[in-house]
Amino acid sequence: MHGELTAHEYASLLDHWAKLDVRLRSFGPGAVRLDLYVKDRDTPSQHLTLEATVARWPVLIATSDDADLSHALNVVRDEMIRLITDAKDRHSPRRPR
Repeated sequence: MHGELTAHEYASLLDHWAKLDVRLRSFGPGAVRLDLYVKDRDTPSQHLTLEATVARWPVLIATSDDADLSHALNVVRDEMIRLITDAKDRHSPRRPR
């Protein structure tokens, strides 16, 4: 976590991101690192960046410029789930037809 979240917001974040946690469970322990950057908190120029380092993949990045923190957190969560799904599809072995 890079930026400020209250203890209540942090606990809420864990609940809201349960879908992301489910998507990441297929990776081994220590294979995933998530970094959340919150810049210009509570201003119209607020910016969130979620970076995921997964196994040997290139870094996956999801961003949101939404001024509402709760909505921005959901946006980066959903975008990261999509990015992980796409990367899994690209990196999984193809089955012969």
